[in-house]
Amino acid sequence: MAFLLALFVIESAALEVARSSRSGCPGGQVPWPTGPTGCEEMGPAKERAMKFLEENMPPWDVINKGTLKLGILPATVQQALQVRQKFSWAAKVPEEVWRDYVLPYASVNEARSDWRRLLFQTLNMSDDPSKSLGDVAMFVNEHLWRLLNPKKPIYFKAQQTPLLYDSMSAISFGFASCTGLSILYLDALRSVGVPARLVGTPAWHGKYKDGNHNWVEIWLGEGQGLQGEAWTFIEAQPAGPGEKLLTPCDKWFCNPSHFDGGTQTYAAKWDREKVHFMVYPMSWDLANRNIPGVNRSTFYNTICGAC
Repeated sequence: MAFLLALFVIESAALEVARSSRSGCPGGQVPWPTGPTGCEEMGPAKERAMKFLEENMPPWDVINKGTLKLGILPATVQQALQVRQKFSWAAKVPEEVWRDYVLPYASVNEARSDWRRLLFQTLNMSDDPSKSLGDVAMFVNEHLWRLLNPKKPIYFKAQQTPLLYDSMSAISFGFASCTGLSILYLDALRSVGVPARLVGTPAWHGKYKDGNHNWVEIWLGEGQGLQGEAWTFIEAQPAGPGEKLLTPCDKWFCNPSHFDGGTQTYAAKWDREKVHFMVYPMSWDLANRNIPGVNRSTFYNTICGAC
C-alpha cells in the first residue's frame, strides 16, 4: 500500500511539474473562467469536487463508498483539476459543466476503474492555446484507437453490451459495441479536459423491437454547437468513421426514418437534481432507474428530422 501511495504521489507531482502556466494562475491554483479572480487554491477546489461526486453517487457506489474513497475518488479529483491547470482549452470550461461532464469517474453502471490516468498518459497531449475543444475532440477520435492498440486498432463489434462496455474491458478485448466505444471515447475526452456525455435512445420510434443506439455529445462552448447550443454529437470513430462534429446529417442514424417524432433520446449526467430527477434509461437494464439524465428528444427530432 505504501508503495502504491508513493507511486501516486510521484505521478501527481510529475503532472504538477508538467502544468502549463498559460492558465494565468499562480502555481498550485486552479483556473476557472468565472469568479472574482478566475483562480482558486487547489484545496477548496478538491473539497468541493469530492463533495459533488459523493453527494450524487448512484446507490451501488454509495455501498462501495469506502473502497472508492481509498481508490479512484482522490485520484479522479486530483487528475481532473490538474488537467485544468495543464491545458488552456480545459481551463475555459465553466465549473457547472466541468463537474457534470469532465469530473465524474463513470457515466452509467459500467465497471469502475482508474481509466483517467491511463488515457491521459496514452494520449500524451501538449498544450496549444490555438486549439479549441472541438479540435481536441477530433484529434482524440482520430488517434485514440490506434494509440491504445498499435497492432490492431480497437474496433466495433455488435451486441457486446452489457457483456463488456467499460473502457478497460474495451481496451483489453480490443473491441466493443456502440455503448462501450462511446464510453471509451468520452472517457478519453474527459481525461484531457473536454466535456462529454453518453447519449442515446433505448428504442427507435419508441419500439424496443426496433433496437437502440448510443453515441457521444461534446460541449464546445456556448453557441458553438448545433442549433445555437453548446453541444454537438458524434460517434466513436470505429462505429462512425468519417463523421464531423458540426455535420449532423453525416451520421447514419440522423435522418427522418430514425427521428420521426417517436424516438426518445436522453443524455446521462452525474448531478442527481433530487427535486427534478429525470432518468437516463439504460437499454440493457431498463428496470434500473438510478442514472440521472437530460431529455434530448426535441433536439434530435428537430435536427435529424430535417436531414
